[in-house]
Amino acid sequence: MSQNNSSPLELSTNLAIEKAAWRTLLTLLEDEERALVDGDADRLAPLNTSKLSQLNAIGELARARHAALQATGCTPDHAGMADWLARNGQSEHQLCWQQLCEMEQRAQALNARIGILIDLRLTATRQALNVLIQSATQQGGLYDQAGQAVNAGHRKPLAAV
Repeated sequence: MSQNNSSPLELSTNLAIEKAAWRTLLTLLEDEERALVDGDADRLAPLNTSKLSQLNAIGELARARHAALQATGCTPDHAGMADWLARNGQSEHQLCWQQLCEMEQRAQALNARIGILIDLRLTATRQALNVLIQSATQQGGLYDQAGQAVNAGHRKPLAAV
């Protein structure tokens, strides 16, 4: 491939933009983790929408970085980035790339913790449902036809005076 040195500025600008996008994603992941720890399920849907949008933006930025690397004659991967940094990178570019890689690792770790928290919530929900189902089948039901909770021994709504 021919070497085009006209894009180091473009690539360095893209790195800064990509770094900001990763910061935003990390903030969203931290908010999602906090919502799961707090048991605030209402916050999850908007966070997931924002997270998906941010992941799409990061994907576009990564594709732009790969194209810029290819334009300079480098491969569109970590090895190509290391090659570009060795030839064109200044210390701030190297620092920015290192921070991007660290942010990616932090995001992966956060995502793994979020997965564990979701699994814990699902397990707790399944256990609660199993208790309700078992109780309903053993005691003839926990709710009357109007949806009122009933005392299985007396068949009266629990809220009844």
